[in-house]
Amino acid sequence: MQGLGAHLRRMAGQSMEFRDYRSYHFGDDIRLVDWRASVRNGPDRDWFLKVFEAEQRMSLMIVVDDRAAMRLPRSAEKLLYALWVLRALARVAAEAGDAIVLIRMFSPGAPIIKAEGRGCEAAAREFAERIWRDNPASLHAVPVCDPGRWRVHLRPSSAVVLLSDLLFADPDNRIAGFLRKAQKSWRQLFVQPLDSAAQELALLRRTDRLKVADTEGRVLADAVFERDAAFEASVRRNIDHQIETNVASWRGPGLVVESPVIWPDTPGRDALAEQFHERFLSSGLFRGIAARGGLG
Repeated sequence: MQGLGAHLRRMAGQSMEFRDYRSYHFGDDIRLVDWRASVRNGPDRDWFLKVFEAEQRMSLMIVVDDRAAMRLPRSAEKLLYALWVLRALARVAAEAGDAIVLIRMFSPGAPIIKAEGRGCEAAAREFAERIWRDNPASLHAVPVCDPGRWRVHLRPSSAVVLLSDLLFADPDNRIAGFLRKAQKSWRQLFVQPLDSAAQELALLRRTDRLKVADTEGRVLADAVFERDAAFEASVRRNIDHQIETNVASWRGPGLVVESPVIWPDTPGRDALAEQFHERFLSSGLFRGIAARGGLG
C-alpha cells in the first residue's frame, strides 16, 4: 500500500473490468473470492480475491482532533496547525477535482462536511473557522467520540488523514476499530502527530514548582512537583507511552505514521506559521496525499 497514489483515477472497486488478484483479508466481501484460483493455489495458502477497476472520484477524509487540549500551548496551538494542514490538503483536493470529507473527532453532534472539486477550499475554510470560533470544552471534561457515524463516508481506494497529538484515551477501542477499518478496501490511513511537548516544558522552566492539573477524566495526585530533569523525563515517557499504545492498536496494511511535527523553540504563532510555510510542502504527509501514479 505504500505505493498508492492518493489521487488515482482508476481505483480498485467493483466494476466489470478485472484488474488483479490479492490475498483475502478478514472483512472483505466473500463474494469476490475466486474459489478456483484459491484451490489451485493449495489448501494451506490464502484465498485469492478478485480486484476490479472502477472510475471514480478520489475521496480524502480528514479527521481533526478538536479536544480542548489541542488548543495548547496557548501561544501556538496544536489545533491551529492542524487547521492549516487541513486547508492545505483541501486545496490539493480542489486542484485535483477530488472530494473531501471533514470530521471533528470529539464533537459527536457536529455535522460531517462533504465537498468536491472547486468547493473543497471554501468548505475547508468555513469548517476551520467554525472550529476556531467555537468555545472549547473544559480541559477537565472527558472527550466524547462517536466514530461509528464516520464509517458510511469511507470510500474504496481513498485516503484518511488523522491530525492529532495522539494523546487521547480510547478505553473502548472504538477509535482503533474505525482506524483499522479505514485501512481496508485499498484505503490508506495517514497519521500526522503534532508534538508541542518540548515547547510546553520549556515554558514551565520559568517556575521551579508546579501542580499538574487533572485533565480529560484523568485524576492526578494532589501534589506539587519539582520542575527538574527527572520530572521532564517522566512527562516525556508518559507521552511516548500513550502515543505508542494508540498507534499499536491501529496497525494495519495501510497505516502510514508520518514524522511528528515538533514545535519550534521560539514560542508564538508567528514562529509556528514560519515553520509550517518552510516545511509542510516537503513533508511526508503532503507528498503522500499529492502523489500521482499507479498502484505500484
